[in-house]
Amino acid sequence: MILGDMIKQNAIRFPQKTGLTFGSVRLTFEDFSRRVNSAANALIALGIQPGNRVGIILGNCHQYVELYFAVAKAGGVTVPVNTALTAQEMASILNNAEVNMLVFGEEFAPLVNSVLGQLDSAKALVVVGNSIGEMSNYEQLVAKYPSTEPEVEVRERDVACLFYTSGTTGLPKGAMMTHRGMMEIALNVVRACRYEPDDVGLVMTPLFWAMAMMANIMPLFYLGGTVVITDNYAAEAILELIENEKITSTAMAPPIIMTLVEHPQRSNYDISTLRCVILGGVPMPVEAHKRAIQTLGSIFFKAYGLSETGPVSCLLPEEQIIEGPPEIVKRLASCGRALENVEVRVIDDEGREVALGQVGEVIVRGDNLMKGYWKMPQATEEALKGGYMHTGDLASLDEDGYIYLVGRKKDLIVSGGSTIYAVEIEDVIGQHEDVTEVAVIGVPDEDLGESILAVVVPREGAKIAVKDIVEFCHQRLLDYACPKSVVFVERLPRNPTGKVLKRVLEETYR
Repeated sequence: MILGDMIKQNAIRFPQKTGLTFGSVRLTFEDFSRRVNSAANALIALGIQPGNRVGIILGNCHQYVELYFAVAKAGGVTVPVNTALTAQEMASILNNAEVNMLVFGEEFAPLVNSVLGQLDSAKALVVVGNSIGEMSNYEQLVAKYPSTEPEVEVRERDVACLFYTSGTTGLPKGAMMTHRGMMEIALNVVRACRYEPDDVGLVMTPLFWAMAMMANIMPLFYLGGTVVITDNYAAEAILELIENEKITSTAMAPPIIMTLVEHPQRSNYDISTLRCVILGGVPMPVEAHKRAIQTLGSIFFKAYGLSETGPVSCLLPEEQIIEGPPEIVKRLASCGRALENVEVRVIDDEGREVALGQVGEVIVRGDNLMKGYWKMPQATEEALKGGYMHTGDLASLDEDGYIYLVGRKKDLIVSGGSTIYAVEIEDVIGQHEDVTEVAVIGVPDEDLGESILAVVVPREGAKIAVKDIVEFCHQRLLDYACPKSVVFVERLPRNPTGKVLKRVLEETYR
């Protein structure tokens, strides 16, 4: 089965059911299928051939979702581009992907104009919004070309999307996801998160983020559920959408969830239809997780995954116990157990499985894996060694199969000969009542090799000093694991998916 099959089947099974909404736009599955086919036929007429890459620079909108499936039906490869990148960063990704066409929103025209001279392979430009010069206009193309099924042979093993990794610790790499891999991910999420055909899912993450397709759009379309797109991430706008559209499912990064939990007018909105919230993107501090459950109820599915794999594990709502025996409560800090169609192992540097409770690298195997990294054969060979995706994430497994992440291999701090996991220090500092967020990095130290630096975002209005953080840590950590220095900042640098950009912190403070 390929991506386009879902659209065709939903148009047959649920022609008049609302399939996609964005603002005032409401498309039935029949309408959506017609627009997707017209867009696909237009792309083909503009020269897109099987295997060609189509770069997309758009904000959230219904046209973005249409393009994912239109490009797939045309046999092309969708390359979603992070709209928060600089022009130089965008040009680097578009050139690396060797895009043959670029589709962009009119609001990004100045940015696109600044990179056009640096693009080597883009032969066609399509604008979404008001027409610009001689460029093709997306809506005019959809109106012009027929809505018949494109006559293109697309196979399960063909690449459908090229998702560039977030680049939190290095340069972004293009993960090649096949139609088969994407469909397997959709099925995994449907099963793990108990999606239902009548679900109404809110997509409130940027559509260039792999999670939007993998955890929201595809699982819903797989069953014939309704997708609601928003480009307004303000807490009140989200609460209003949940109430008005009777949202049942969504995926959120922890920082957004906490804005809802702490919103002073939250109780003014009826969000009782919400039964499935997928937690993803970044780890959620245990204390914040407890507050979210106490406030919103047991509706969270805590997922762990990568752009290269989609979700690989999930902690179910009934497993998130906030009071009880320590061995049960501790699971709240885990990211659950492997999904039923995914194999997860934890290994040492020699490739041997570590003992239970010991830390090693997480490796993953299943039909959900990427095909490889675009134009990076050596990186692909290293990442997919032995048929397993080597994630670069460090974790331990307990006797019941629960996975406890401790950080990235590149996040390890070696100080005075001791190996320290940044996440363990972050978890402790995050428990301080006057701390909102924290990131820990290693900085050069003549005596220790590396010393620990904590970058802390204090609670608004809090009067907190460096010594308060240091003393708090010394009461809870071994001396060698306590930060030697602390910096207070207004906010941590994050990418649009919510991940802290530690490479930016290292460049700043090293």
